[in-house]
Amino acid sequence: MLTIDRLSFAFGRRQVLRDITVTYDAARLHGLIGPNGCGKTTLLKNICRLYPPRRGRLAINGRDCLAMNRRQLSALVSLVPQNPQINFPISVYDLVLMGRFPRLRRFQPLGSRDREIVEQALEATNTAHLRQRSVTEISGGEAQLVMIARALATEASIILLDEPTASLDICNTLAVMELLQSLKEQGKTILAAIHDLNQARRFCDTITILAGGGIYYHGPTAGAFSPEAMKEVFHVLPVKTANLLEFHSLPR
Repeated sequence: MLTIDRLSFAFGRRQVLRDITVTYDAARLHGLIGPNGCGKTTLLKNICRLYPPRRGRLAINGRDCLAMNRRQLSALVSLVPQNPQINFPISVYDLVLMGRFPRLRRFQPLGSRDREIVEQALEATNTAHLRQRSVTEISGGEAQLVMIARALATEASIILLDEPTASLDICNTLAVMELLQSLKEQGKTILAAIHDLNQARRFCDTITILAGGGIYYHGPTAGAFSPEAMKEVFHVLPVKTANLLEFHSLPR
């Protein structure tokens, strides 16, 4: 369980997050949605302390995240960034293998179990065939899948994803979302910032809507896509067709 209590963050004088209070249960796929610039990425980076919160509390199963050292936190929480830019020549296999480092003691060598977990992560993300390729020579979509494999290799109980399907074609998009479903069934807590509202509606157990730096809505997915919420937050009018939502823009 991930608990966020009155978390706030600012870039200089620009307040980005205000008094975020929310709990994310384990073994669920939680969707984080909102308009551009609402703070989705910033919230994810606060949770894994890439951006240290200005105020508030973060806890995993009651343990204070702000009191953990980097290695302890990295063993519990893993972030998959949006459109990763990897500019140094390292093989796909070695990059995924780096996900094992938080699990090792200082100077402890990698063992057969570590390599087995890496192989499983590569297979799960359908990137095993890329193992010997340099990450500088693969496509953006392939790099996204490799970063998800690296997150899986950490064995973290909480996986944060920032637009995990942004660079993927439709086949790999469905594969990733189905993978996230299977991970929650294994007990992982998944929190994903998702741009595609239909994708969030189809796959997520809960939805958090961020707007104006605060939480506009948090709860079951079924209650998140009301006409009122879509008009107030996204300035669109949802129209349900079959199992999908279509959106029409509103005059400003």
